[in-house]
Amino acid sequence: MLSGCLLPAHAQPHPGPVLRDVAPIPVGVAIGYFPMMQDSVYRRIVTQQFNQVTFEYALKNGAIIRPDGRLDFHQADALVQVCTDAGLKIYGHTLCWYQNNSPYMQRLAGDSAALENFLKQYIYTVMHRYPQIHAWDVVNEAIDDSTGRLRVDGPRRPGYFYWGRYLGAHYVARVFAYAHEANPSAELFYNDYDLETNSKKLAGVLRLIDTLRAHHVPITGIGTQMHISISTPDNDIDRMFRALAATGLKVRISELDIRVNPHHNPHMVLTPELERLQAQKAAHVIRSYSRYVPPAQRHDITFWNVGDRDSWIVRALHETDWPTMFDSTYHPKPMFDSVYQALQKVERAAAYP
Repeated sequence: MLSGCLLPAHAQPHPGPVLRDVAPIPVGVAIGYFPMMQDSVYRRIVTQQFNQVTFEYALKNGAIIRPDGRLDFHQADALVQVCTDAGLKIYGHTLCWYQNNSPYMQRLAGDSAALENFLKQYIYTVMHRYPQIHAWDVVNEAIDDSTGRLRVDGPRRPGYFYWGRYLGAHYVARVFAYAHEANPSAELFYNDYDLETNSKKLAGVLRLIDTLRAHHVPITGIGTQMHISISTPDNDIDRMFRALAATGLKVRISELDIRVNPHHNPHMVLTPELERLQAQKAAHVIRSYSRYVPPAQRHDITFWNVGDRDSWIVRALHETDWPTMFDSTYHPKPMFDSVYQALQKVERAAAYP
């Protein structure tokens, strides 16, 4: 059951422009289990504005695999049902990631064959359980930031598990193969961050993609997360999209948000000028994506979190920032308007080349 609206009547979002009505490709958003199930305003924005969702947490390894190895799908099942009933496409995130892993992984770490078999069976189980999920982040963030090479080690923190250390350098190819076997019709993506600002990492991702394709690994495309800021250079964004498009694979903007406080000032105050710069940056992202990625290679644009108060940057990192299209009362910000206008122009360009 959904709760009643959690916001006062005067704070209800007003009907107006609808992103999915003007977007020539799917436009998505990352959603949380509790706000989607309990906040009617949040749910209304998701179902009215977007035609695709990514579960921020409910399909991650740590959400499903219990410490004893049993699988718990209660949150994922509930979200899948709610979203399916609302007519929303679901993007699967994620099958294999070095963060957010169950402690059970460490129990298998000494036996690489048992570990790989568990991962394989986990992928089969999850993908067979949700055949309605049309596309997946198969491997997430496998390239190291500083070296541009495959992650095989790093900080020892709860939930961190470096698959390359235990399964070898070619585990990415095998994971994609398992996902393809589990659902041959699913679109399979590699997903990573900082590709617009870290040239060494971008080069590493492109090398990984070249290797996968040389070995005929079934990969559909690349997701560029784009957790960017108002200071991210436009030229770097353009360069990244050109490089990703040159692979010939599909390209998706997978986790877009835009910080207005990139220097992490705890005393920052949001001003109209910061909102203008944020809106301007969002418009450039969409213009650049549509300019450098051919129509046949555009997959979707997904925004990470609905409103500022549920942004992972505010909620999980405890930073002072306003990274999303909707404010803390879920009213649209100037960023929303700029995205809407930019998507309108993409649609016209697609319809009238």
